[in-house]
Amino acid sequence: MYEVYTDYLIEVNSHTNLTTITDPAEIKVKHFEDSLSVLSYIKEGDKVLDIGAGAGFPGIPLRIEKDFDLTLIDSVNKKVNFMNEVIEKLELTNARAIHTRAEDFAKENRESFDVVVSRAVANMATLSELCIPFLKQGGIFIALKGPKADEELENAANAIKILGGKVTEIDRFNIDDNDRVNIVVEKVHPTKKIYPRGKNQPKKNPL
Repeated sequence: MYEVYTDYLIEVNSHTNLTTITDPAEIKVKHFEDSLSVLSYIKEGDKVLDIGAGAGFPGIPLRIEKDFDLTLIDSVNKKVNFMNEVIEKLELTNARAIHTRAEDFAKENRESFDVVVSRAVANMATLSELCIPFLKQGGIFIALKGPKADEELENAANAIKILGGKVTEIDRFNIDDNDRVNIVVEKVHPTKKIYPRGKNQPKKNPL
């Protein structure tokens, strides 16, 4: 499956900008292995949302490994089309990619997911506002981050609290000489319905 995914990613990326990583060995490490670093947090049968999924990371590699219900969203239509093509090629069930923004998708899908994942999308304060409202109480949001994770987390402390979250784990590791940090936030209180704010406010004016 990963070989099919890799070949198709390289093929489509030759005419559509999906990733800057185009070497198969690098794709394996920097996309697949990095994505799978959060596999242990997801249970079979969970309802999982990947926000700003791009070319399908981390959601699709996770779905290859475990049977759960996966929704991937992205605001760029060509990336959504690519993800749906990959899902079809790999014959993955209970998986779909949707062309939408998190702020719009939240209107109908608040507090309905067990796990929300996001990788390489925004700083932690902005990301928390986009992700935490989707979680059921007791669900977890996992942000896949790099070396600036501690600084981002410090700046996001207020946002996480306002949104009903609590940091429960900070997983530090190294992949191919790259420092990686996975931040796990549990939803301990309901999120006020005003979040996530529209008109790009989470990015322009982080909580």
